[in-house]
Amino acid sequence: MKKKTIIRILLAVNLCIVVPASTFAWGANGHRFVVETALAILTPQAKQNVLNYFGGYSTDLAAVWMDSVRINHVPQYNYMSDWHFLNMEAGQTYARVAGTSDVVYNLQRMVDFFSNIPSGTSPDTIRMNLKILFHLMGDITQPLHVGYGSDGGGNDFDVTTPVFNQSGNTLHHVWDDIIIEDGHITPQTCLTYYHTLSPAQITGIIQGNTQDWMLQARSYLPQAYACNPVRNQNTQVSKAYLDGNVAIVQQQLVYAAIRLANVLQKAFGS
Repeated sequence: MKKKTIIRILLAVNLCIVVPASTFAWGANGHRFVVETALAILTPQAKQNVLNYFGGYSTDLAAVWMDSVRINHVPQYNYMSDWHFLNMEAGQTYARVAGTSDVVYNLQRMVDFFSNIPSGTSPDTIRMNLKILFHLMGDITQPLHVGYGSDGGGNDFDVTTPVFNQSGNTLHHVWDDIIIEDGHITPQTCLTYYHTLSPAQITGIIQGNTQDWMLQARSYLPQAYACNPVRNQNTQVSKAYLDGNVAIVQQQLVYAAIRLANVLQKAFGS
């Protein structure tokens, strides 16, 4: 293996340390909160069974591994670059186009895999699929990750926010990162929210498949665009807009954690 290739792979493994959180989908914190909350929901035995596949490798790093290799352009994982999102215009219905890939399709593959792990599957394959499951379960709940391709899921709208002296951001980044930070969302607040939910509510959250989860996330697109962004202009996003969407973002993170925990509990609970 060439020295440059080795260095690139090492950088990908340690990317959470050297790359700002703002470059990650949902924000590196958002993905970490999903996984941390899901693991807290699991029974102790199921949690340990999951952790055994990682050895000493941090689940924080596992949660953002897919973004790490994407940002570092690690060649052998280029095929995953389209797995993080779905582009679907208003009024369209979901249908996977042959030869293409998206978050709905690939997350469903992972859910199906862990619902019946094939006999003889190697630990390396299970570990890889866990990293994919961790990440895509977060991505599918972020409304702008399953938004409109015509504006790149909000990436085509430049915005300035009234907090952190943030300028030169995009609407997508506001939902990935800024609302989480400004709203003081943490794993603790996510877990507290989880404990307010009734068994019936939790049952409703885990029902359905990845198409249903995608549609649930898309139902919040009107709120995401309520700041009325304009292409080729810098839109000022108000503090009221940020504050008004904290509850939605926290809910979506918790929904992702609950769905992730359900898949893991069934696969590793015995």
